[in-house]
Amino acid sequence: MTKKRLGVLSAIATAALALTALVVPAQAASKNVVVWCDEQRSAGIKGASAAWSKSTGVTVTVVVKDFGKMRDDLITAGPKGLGPDIVVGPHDWVGQLAASGALQPITTALINRSLFSASAIQAFQYKGTLYGVPYNIENVALFVNKKLSPTAPATFADLEATWAKLKASGDAKVGLEIPYGDPYHHTPVFSALGGYVFGSGATGWNTRDIGIFSSAFAANASKLDGMYSSGLLSKSSNYDFVQWFAGKAPFMITGPWNLDKVQKSGIDYMIASVPPYNGTAAKPWIGVNGFMMSKFAPNKLTAQTYLRDVVATTDFQVAMFKLGNRMPAFTAAQADPAVTSSKDFAAFGAYGSTGIPMPNIPQMDKVWSDWGNAFKAVADGKATAAAAFKLAADNIKKSVG
Repeated sequence: MTKKRLGVLSAIATAALALTALVVPAQAASKNVVVWCDEQRSAGIKGASAAWSKSTGVTVTVVVKDFGKMRDDLITAGPKGLGPDIVVGPHDWVGQLAASGALQPITTALINRSLFSASAIQAFQYKGTLYGVPYNIENVALFVNKKLSPTAPATFADLEATWAKLKASGDAKVGLEIPYGDPYHHTPVFSALGGYVFGSGATGWNTRDIGIFSSAFAANASKLDGMYSSGLLSKSSNYDFVQWFAGKAPFMITGPWNLDKVQKSGIDYMIASVPPYNGTAAKPWIGVNGFMMSKFAPNKLTAQTYLRDVVATTDFQVAMFKLGNRMPAFTAAQADPAVTSSKDFAAFGAYGSTGIPMPNIPQMDKVWSDWGNAFKAVADGKATAAAAFKLAADNIKKSVG
């Protein structure tokens, strides 16, 4: 476990000398570091940075940005000297940002990678180079309304049987709520049916191997049709999961971002793994969030010190866990009683251990739209799963090239 280094500004100056090799051109340590993040993370970052800021006299200026525009803004504003020192976001931004030259590599001289979850470090690597300091890990899981399903389904057949029974009795309107047309939330079911996005190997993601309409998924495509037609899968659910919260759906797939709402609902619930389908595991995407330094950071040395002495510490990552309900990426923080005492995060972690880091390569941006449209077409009854996902696969292959 590392110790927090909350020295005075002279300590930053000392660190600056040690890190000179990381910075071009050389630069004196400043008394300010600018962090871009979305509104959801802003309060947590301010609060978790407060002790270091007070101790060092360095102002941590947190600027709230539109999540959907942050990447493009960093790419355009950075070279003009108008960007931040650090941007906070998910690991799947790394490919585009690194390829555009917007990010500063995170070297082994800055952080000890062995102190982080291996999957978190892997997620922030692009072509063998690390481009972020991870601070939390997230994945979806199966939320079970225990009044409607006292036990978690061990297999997809169990899940289907529970829905059939509740449907027949009129006690449920839908079996499994998943946001309409959202492939991220549908990934466990999709992977259980044999689908995948890109193949992977020792050298990384293989963009020539696109599995949106793999042979295994093609063989199971009609099963997806049946899930929608029977009402097992919701056809119009949004991110508010109306039926589950109304007690009219036994299951929903969502992530820790909904924990507060679930806990306040009064529903007796449990969190479990999405069960396998005919023996094939239902694997979720693993999302990792982290702090990435701009290549054009105005206060680069201070930003490096902030990443090392604040973000890469147990105290900071536990504080962010308490504020944001996400598993810390720092292994020492994962062992903190605040984390280990939570049965919910034990369940998230157990299921997440079976997952796959979401591809962080630029080509992933060419996947979402067609993939999501395939789910919408099947839910709306406009096409069979076989036709919809074959079309999506063909379009994605053309886009990826």
